[in-house]
Amino acid sequence: MYLVFMEVITEYADNRAELEGRIRSLESEQTTLLTEIGSLKERLATLELERHATSLSNEVEALRTEKAVLEEKIATYSSPMTRNESYQV
Repeated sequence: MYLVFMEVITEYADNRAELEGRIRSLESEQTTLLTEIGSLKERLATLELERHATSLSNEVEALRTEKAVLEEKIATYSSPMTRNESYQV
């Protein structure tokens, strides 16, 4: 009976050690994953900001071009008309 009791205690001790090892391993993986997720979120936020900045830059450049074209058209109306330009619609 004593031998069976010792085997049960040894089995519980082995099982406990195995569970503690598994818990340490999982906690380590959890810490690593949380760190990696934080880095990935930061990288994604940076990429999204870069994309938005590029898009805005393109829009601003298009607006500058449109403004310049309109200013040139206005300038042609402000200059004296030549004979060929008079009364043309």
